[in-house]
Amino acid sequence: MDQVTPAVLHTPGFAHSNIAWSPFHTTRIAVASSANYGIIGNGRLHVASTLPGPSGVGGVRLDKFFETQDGLYDLAWSEVHENQLVTASGDGSIKLWDVTLNNFPICAWQEHTREVQSVDWSNIKKDQFVSCCMDGSVKLWSPEQPRSLATLQAHHACVYQALFSPHQPDLVATCSGDGTIRFFDLRSPAFASTSNTFTSPLSAAVLTVPAAPSEELALDWNKYRPLVLASAGIDKTVKIWDCRMLQLGGGPTTNAIGGQCEKRLSGHEYAVRKVQWSPHRPDLLATGSYDMTCRIWTTNPPPRIDHLIRIHDAHTEFVVGCAWSLYEEGILATCSWDSKLNILQEILSSSLGTLYDYAPIVHSSPGGLFTYTHRPQDSDSPSLEVTLSVPDTETEHWSLHASNIWTAALYVADHISELDLPAKETSSPDTPPLRLIELGAGSGLPSILIAKCYPHINVIASDFPDAKLIYTLRENVARNNAGQNCAVVPHAWGTDPSGAGALLPPTADIVLAADTLWDPEQHAALLRTICTVLGRTPAARAHLVAGLHTGPYTLDAFFRAAQVAGLVLVRATEREVLRGEKDGRRREWDVHRWSVGARGEDEDERERRRWIVWGVLKWGDL
Repeated sequence: MDQVTPAVLHTPGFAHSNIAWSPFHTTRIAVASSANYGIIGNGRLHVASTLPGPSGVGGVRLDKFFETQDGLYDLAWSEVHENQLVTASGDGSIKLWDVTLNNFPICAWQEHTREVQSVDWSNIKKDQFVSCCMDGSVKLWSPEQPRSLATLQAHHACVYQALFSPHQPDLVATCSGDGTIRFFDLRSPAFASTSNTFTSPLSAAVLTVPAAPSEELALDWNKYRPLVLASAGIDKTVKIWDCRMLQLGGGPTTNAIGGQCEKRLSGHEYAVRKVQWSPHRPDLLATGSYDMTCRIWTTNPPPRIDHLIRIHDAHTEFVVGCAWSLYEEGILATCSWDSKLNILQEILSSSLGTLYDYAPIVHSSPGGLFTYTHRPQDSDSPSLEVTLSVPDTETEHWSLHASNIWTAALYVADHISELDLPAKETSSPDTPPLRLIELGAGSGLPSILIAKCYPHINVIASDFPDAKLIYTLRENVARNNAGQNCAVVPHAWGTDPSGAGALLPPTADIVLAADTLWDPEQHAALLRTICTVLGRTPAARAHLVAGLHTGPYTLDAFFRAAQVAGLVLVRATEREVLRGEKDGRRREWDVHRWSVGARGEDEDERERRRWIVWGVLKWGDL
C-alpha cells in the first residue's frame, strides 16, 4: 500500500467526479463535483492551486468555486484561453467558464437530451472540443459557435468517454456501455450500413473494438504511441489495445472490427472508472476504481518485476478521477466520492531505479530522520553512525532545496579522506588549528562527520540564515556530540563576512560545498563568499562537489567564472556513484562528453544521475 502522504483539498457535501490540470498554469487544477453523488441536486466547479513545499507540493488552496443547478460529471480546460474551461452537466448542458469572472458561465449549450458524461478539448485543433452523452451521442463543438458542429450517434448504449487522439486531429475514440471502443474519423461522417438509418441510425466507425462483455467505462490514448489506447470497466481489468490496423484518410469508412489486446492488467477488486496514461512516460498509467484505490502500473516492467507499481488507498469512497501533472513528473492527483482531492508527489521516487534504471539524487524527506554509517578505509577502525534530522525550511525559502540530503553530500562523506585532511594534530602556538568551512551545509552530514573523524580540525557548518534550517543544523551537531569542534554559522552567500553582524571567520584553509551549483543565478554570490573566506595561502583549497544532474554546462560555467575571479582548477574528475562497498569509475572532467545529441535525451538523463563532478580550486597567483 502507499506510504506517500498526499496534499488534500476537502470539499464537504460535494462528491468529486473528475479533475483536470491546466495546460497553461503548472499549479492550477479544477474539480467537477456534485451533491448527493450526482443523483439529485446541484453541482460545483472548484478551481484550486497547489502550494509549494520543501520538495514539491506542500498543500492545496481552493481559489474559487462556481455553483450549477445540476451535478457536474466532467470538465476540460481550454487549449486556447488560459482561464477558460468547459463542464459536462447532469441536465444535458455544457457550460464554458472563465475563472477570472464570478458566478455565471460565459456560454452554455443545451443540445444533449440526457446526462453529459464527458468533455475533451482537442490539443491539436485547439478551437474544438467534444462531448458524449448517456443517450449514445457524441457532439463536436467550437466555443465560438452557438450550436454543435456535428453529431455522431456513436453507440446504442451510454457513451462514457469520448477523446480526441493526441496524434490525429480528426480522430475520436469512444467507450460505451455496450462493451465496445469505437473510432470515428470526423472527416467522413456517415451512417453504418449495418444499422437501421430510420429507427436507430448509428454513425459509421472506422474501427470497432469488442473490448469487454460488460460496460467499458474509461479509456485514454497513449501520448507516445499513436493508435495505442488503454481501456477499463466493469470487468475490473485494464486492457492495452494496439489499433494500428485502423485506416484513415477521409475516404469511405470500412466499419472494420479488430484491435489487438497487448496486455491485461489485473488487480482492482471492483470496476475501474478512470484510466490515464502518463504524459511523461510511454509505459506508465494510473487507474481509479470503485475499490477506493488508485493504482499505478507499468506496461513494460523489468524481468521479475510486477506490472503494478503502487497502490494509493487513502480515499474512503469510490476513486473516480486521476490525472498526472502535465509539467512535473511524479505528481498525480486523485479525486473521489469522499469529497477529497489528493495530490501525491514523488509517487515514483522509489520506483525510478527499478523500472527505469534511474539513480536517486535525493535520499531523504523534510522532517524525517536519516542515518548514515561511515566505514573507514582502515578496516581496524570501527564504523561511525551519524543521525540527522532533515530540515524543513521556512515557506519563503523552499526554493533553496535545503530540505534533502543529496547524492553529492553522501559521496563526500564516503570519501572524506580525499579532502587531504591531516590525520593528527599539526598546530602549535604559532600555527592555529586547521579550519574548514562547509557552505550550503543543509543537514550537516559532511561537516559533522569531519568533526567527529578529525577532532583536531575546527569545522564550521554554514547555510542560509533561515530560522528552521539553522535550528535543525545546530540540533544535528548537538545530537551527534560534535559541538566541541563544529560550529554552526548562518551566512547568505555574497554578503560580507567581515561586515557588521557577520559571523563567518575571516579565513579558512579548506572550503567545501556539495551540490550548491545547481542555480546559475547564485554562482556570483557563491564565488564572492568563497573568494572572501578562502585563505590567501598556497595550500588553501576549495572543494566543489556537484551531481551531474545539475547540468554539465552549468558546472562548466561556474568553473569558468571561478577562473575569472582569480581561482584555478587544480583538478576536476567525473566520478560514478555506486552506493555500497564498491567504488565507481573515475575520469577527467570533460564538458563536451555530455554535449547535446551525444546520446538520447532519456539515456543522457539516466547517465548524468549516476555521476558527480569533484573540482578542486586554489588561488592562481600563489
